Amino acid sequence: MKSLLCIFLPLLAPTLTLAEGEKPPATPAGEISPIRKKSCPLCKLPGRAALFAGAARPCPADCARLCCKGTEVVFVVKGVTDAAGARKITGALAEREGVQIENVSHESGRAVLRHAPDKVTRTQLREIIMGCGYQVTGEQAAFSLEGLTTEKLAAAVESAIRAAPGVTGIETVCHKSGRAIVVFDPVRTSPRKIAAAINATPCKVVIP
Repeated sequence: MKSLLCIFLPLLAPTLTLAEGEKPPATPAGEISPIRKKSCPLCKLPGRAALFAGAARPCPADCARLCCKGTEVVFVVKGVTDAAGARKITGALAEREGVQIENVSHESGRAVLRHAPDKVTRTQLREIIMGCGYQVTGEQAAFSLEGLTTEKLAAAVESAIRAAPGVTGIETVCHKSGRAIVVFDPVRTSPRKIAAAINATPCKVVIP
């Protein structure tokens, strides 16, 4: 018996050593390991993940409610410093027909809404927020971009956006997520005009 153990133990030792210090199998070229995959920098912005992540909605394909058919608008709100202020805005908006409130955050200073334009306009929504004692300094638009794969391309897109009239700020142009988030003055420009500026670069706006 001892002689058999002497024969087989050396053969088993490498296997046992591998099991104790075993490393995950190498990821095939061109693939990203789920363990090492990093989240988009957008998700790391404090208090803003909920605004940018784009949570999935469990709606049927033919959903006709505001959650799917409503027009989205993101207002940049100044002066909301606490949760009480956010609740005040939420309560005022909830009283108006044709509005679905996605998120009102004092941390990000954003009010994310969906509305039926035939029942309530952007201007009326803005007036409701201002009626609560806060300033609406602009709107925010997010764009998904095709071809935004490098930092160099991101810099080119950012330059094109900054040169567009009416753009008041850029939250990010992220080549890792392929997204750009822009703050603008709706009196001077629109998401369509900003998209045209982006499309003048090698990257193109993806129409949802």
